[in-house]
Amino acid sequence: MHKSCHGLRGLHLGSCSERMDPHFSTEENLLNAIDGLELMSLNRKDECCGFGGTFSVFEEAISVKMGKDRMQDHIDSEVEVITGADHSCLMHLEGLINR
Repeated sequence: MHKSCHGLRGLHLGSCSERMDPHFSTEENLLNAIDGLELMSLNRKDECCGFGGTFSVFEEAISVKMGKDRMQDHIDSEVEVITGADHSCLMHLEGLINR
């Protein structure tokens, strides 16, 4: 489960690690209600994907590096499918996977 920066920090869909709040995740709660689905735990659960709208245009190299780091965390955690609530994050990660 990729947790986007906008979802965590803007929409408050989950707790952010830098705030040291008790853990909660609206998205995880919904997905945990699906029988047979196993959510994998990532090393850096709230790491940004690097997209950030125009950030990915004006800071392309940083954006790509952040996305590759995010993908590596999913690979290291043996994730088979990546999902999330932010389509721009998923589009950015898919683009990196396809390249």
